Amino acid sequence: MRIKPALAASFVLSAFLFVSSVACLILQPDLSRLAPIWNACLLAEVLLLLGSYLTAKTKPQKAALILALDILFCLAIVSITFTGGLHPGFAFKRPLGVGATFGYPFVLPLLVLFASLLNIKDALNIVHDFSPKGREALVFLAIRLSAILSIMLLGGILLIIIYKGIWVINWEFLTTPHRRLGQAGGISTAIMGSLWMVLGAMIVSSPLGIGAAIYLHEYSKNQRLNRLITIAVSCLNGVPSVVFGLFALAFLVTIFGVSLLTGSIILGLINIPTIILTSQEALKSVPNSLREGSMALGATKWQTIKKVVLPSAMPGILTGVIMGVAKASGETAPIMWTAVTFTATPVQMIYGVIPNLFQPVNNLDYHLLNLIYFLGAWDVEDRAWGTALVLIALVLGTNMLAILVRNHYRKKISW
Repeated sequence: MRIKPALAASFVLSAFLFVSSVACLILQPDLSRLAPIWNACLLAEVLLLLGSYLTAKTKPQKAALILALDILFCLAIVSITFTGGLHPGFAFKRPLGVGATFGYPFVLPLLVLFASLLNIKDALNIVHDFSPKGREALVFLAIRLSAILSIMLLGGILLIIIYKGIWVINWEFLTTPHRRLGQAGGISTAIMGSLWMVLGAMIVSSPLGIGAAIYLHEYSKNQRLNRLITIAVSCLNGVPSVVFGLFALAFLVTIFGVSLLTGSIILGLINIPTIILTSQEALKSVPNSLREGSMALGATKWQTIKKVVLPSAMPGILTGVIMGVAKASGETAPIMWTAVTFTATPVQMIYGVIPNLFQPVNNLDYHLLNLIYFLGAWDVEDRAWGTALVLIALVLGTNMLAILVRNHYRKKISW
């Protein structure tokens, strides 16, 4: 398909407007030099699209109306910018001063971004002579842009955290406890507290979650009860973690106190629905022919599950367990009043091997939360970014481990 030079130029200008407006929304730079360039590009877009439409083979009336509205939108942006209706001092405030304030550095790039998308839509329709192929190309483009924007957003967050936090990461920061309310020292007690708490949560949740999944899929014959339990587990998986924290505060803290054990139990309870659901899906993926073949050879039900079903479903089960670990390592609300304290005291070890389960510990999430509270009052911003980087590395590392373990076991399984 051959694209006319005018439409090619329109695509180039639209791409420039799109990329530059997204960059300005993120970086919030001075727009004094960029605004006139945007106005010139929008005017050029109007002329190019109008000329391309007038020379097109087909000119549907409905398309003409839509194109006219899009052109009026572009001209309105140029007009309010040129006449001073939208100026550097512009700010849109909510009534009574409640809520966010939208200023010139946000409003103008947002309008330009929307205009660029409209221009791309119109150019694609003209290229395809307003046929269904144009709408199909537009949908594919929207999907691609959604994927690109998602990647850019996540990548931008990671890059900012890495750039802000990498300068404080060193051996001392990782191996020493904090001092002077986080202004000095490191995060060793928070790291060890997080690791022990996540390990305890995994010990609590893995046997219960995997066992429940095995019973529901392999032993229970009441399909109605199975569906009811699965729905209940799915609903439990969506319950806010702060509700679990309230339960722990009301019942577990009265028994075990604010301690590592309480935090491990409540994080384990949060993980159980995830492990049950993922383990059920893993068990469903095992072909029934393997079960029938094992039973035909004289194996009992449990022998079949232990020797045939579980090894085949192990990649999915391990993935669910590690995903639960990643989820537990990022939880803050359920442990704030049940397990953690902003302490520099290391985790006490019994015989150098077992942690004292009845001791409150520090935690990376809670440590970061306290550093955020201290921003502005104490010089802790760099250490807050460093703590965030370590926490992100822990969560991403566990997810990457889940992928590697799943791929490793999949290579060993064939049916």
